[in-house]
Amino acid sequence: MDQKVNRGGLFSALNSALLLTGVVALFFLLTNGVPLVQLGWMKELGKKSRYVNLTILFVSVFSVFLFGARFLMPQSFPKFWPVRLWKSLCDVPPLITAAALFVIYATVMTIVGFERQAALQTRAFDLGIFAQAVWNTIHGDLFFSSIKENINLMGDHVSPILILAAPFYAIWPDLRTLVLLQALAAASSFFPLALIVRDKLKDRPLILVFLLMFFFFQPMRAALHEDFHPEVLAEPFLWWAFLFLDRGKVVRFLLCLAVAVTGKENFAGIAFMFGFYAFLWKRMRGVGVAVMLGSLGLFIWETRWLIPHLSGAPYFYGGNYSQMLMDPASGFVKRLFSGESAGYVLKVFLPFLYLPFFNLPTLILTFPILFQNLLSANGPMRSFNYHYFTGLTPFLFISTVFSFDQLRRRSGWIGKNCLFAGLLLLFVGVLRSGPSEYWFFRDIHAYRNAHTEMVRGKLRTIPPDARVLTHNSFIPQLCNRKFIYQFNYNAAPTKLDFARKYKADTVVWDAKFWEPQTASPESTLAEFKDSGYRVSFERDGFYILVRDGSL
Repeated sequence: MDQKVNRGGLFSALNSALLLTGVVALFFLLTNGVPLVQLGWMKELGKKSRYVNLTILFVSVFSVFLFGARFLMPQSFPKFWPVRLWKSLCDVPPLITAAALFVIYATVMTIVGFERQAALQTRAFDLGIFAQAVWNTIHGDLFFSSIKENINLMGDHVSPILILAAPFYAIWPDLRTLVLLQALAAASSFFPLALIVRDKLKDRPLILVFLLMFFFFQPMRAALHEDFHPEVLAEPFLWWAFLFLDRGKVVRFLLCLAVAVTGKENFAGIAFMFGFYAFLWKRMRGVGVAVMLGSLGLFIWETRWLIPHLSGAPYFYGGNYSQMLMDPASGFVKRLFSGESAGYVLKVFLPFLYLPFFNLPTLILTFPILFQNLLSANGPMRSFNYHYFTGLTPFLFISTVFSFDQLRRRSGWIGKNCLFAGLLLLFVGVLRSGPSEYWFFRDIHAYRNAHTEMVRGKLRTIPPDARVLTHNSFIPQLCNRKFIYQFNYNAAPTKLDFARKYKADTVVWDAKFWEPQTASPESTLAEFKDSGYRVSFERDGFYILVRDGSL
């Protein structure tokens, strides 16, 4: 009797501890504790890493209690509230779960993206560039971009998938349309992911594990925080291409792959690896050879003819690899085996516990983007805070799924403890999730004030046919026009030189957004006045100048 009472007391204590730590862990995971700062219950921590550390702490405490309950009371473990909640979630059909996560993910990412636009935190590179190209396409100038020196934008990156955004932009001619479409595209990945896991693992709890891993996957969310990129629109088609290839649906595979390669010229490398995978491991010899040859030919045509033809210059981004190619043997080895590259690879695969290395056929699908980033002289391509992971994400997840299946067949322990192994994956993925969208929203919202609202209101009054020269951060507010240009970040040429070069009849600047390496606002204003510009509006360091007779 006493033993039963003691065990009952232990169960109640552990269940209460799990409830308390679970709620706290979830609160910090979704908000990083920011509401406590907003209420004045916790001091401002400053660096975002400090907020992330709090999340890691409380998630870890909850996990310790959960695994402790599993080993202390294995017979009673199914009765603990987190286990009962988990089983209830697993009882929901996977596609319903995917749909719910799709709605939540797309909504949250859209709200953050819209707030960035309202707070003047979006930029010409890359949201303004693509929005202007889409607007010009609608108005008869196919992909014309004044921001990229008056070229067809396909002469910079080949992303004809933008044409799919044009009808939506015509309905709502606001660059937030692109933000919304990008969020929807990224969120749609939940559906093929759920189907791939269901096909391979046939285990509802593991489907939920992988869906939640994607929900918290930081590199995908980082791409959505960084304005807009056409390859994000194309990425869901990579998921579907793999699913159809794995199911032997060749026509659907080819159609999805054909759409995917319109995202960006480097996606041709992914298509080539798809062909190699189909040839070697799916025994689709003809399809594999055709895809490899077609993708190779497409990449050569785009980078050696189309881009130079439209831009009047060699493929710009090839410069990231030119120095290495001058001495391929030593250059390749030096870059590939540097400490920075090793650290990058370790961080890329850490959220997946390095499982992709156990399944070579699917691991090779990560190679095109992985080696693109590893070998580039452009350091930011190895950052997780931009969009350079796009095209890599699907295959990290797919390879992890296939490796998990392979290991559970070979390892008796994993076979018997699939859920435990899956939850360990989820635990590591959550710890690597970084700041929450709540944190980002609060950080962005801090830039909204009476001044930014005034600026946005005045920018809307500038006529759509005006040729505008302005700051990087103002271009997304003004890009629905054929001609708009960005100030230089260097002292020479001057802002006036740029105004003359681009024949700008309207010049807009703000001291709060001033390019630090350039001449002062006061001296610049004097130069413009001496050159025939007059101040149309001025308040609190914000200026709209027009050339006499232009308005």
